[in-house]
Amino acid sequence: MKCTVCGNPELVREKRDMPFAYREQTTVITEVEADWCNACGEALIGPEQGERVMTAIKRFRQQVEAG
Repeated sequence: MKCTVCGNPELVREKRDMPFAYREQTTVITEVEADWCNACGEALIGPEQGERVMTAIKRFRQQVEAG
């Protein structure tokens, strides 16, 4: 599998923390299992992890907006 951003042909399947920033505030989504590109940092996330990440992002944005 190739990185869809930079074309690097070597992706690494592992869990990594994923930082996320919104309106000058940051959070970290922990242990996201994905195929990670060591060249550019992009993550190719499957449907289950994608749903978990999107839920975390939505929750964080709501906290920032309420803030």
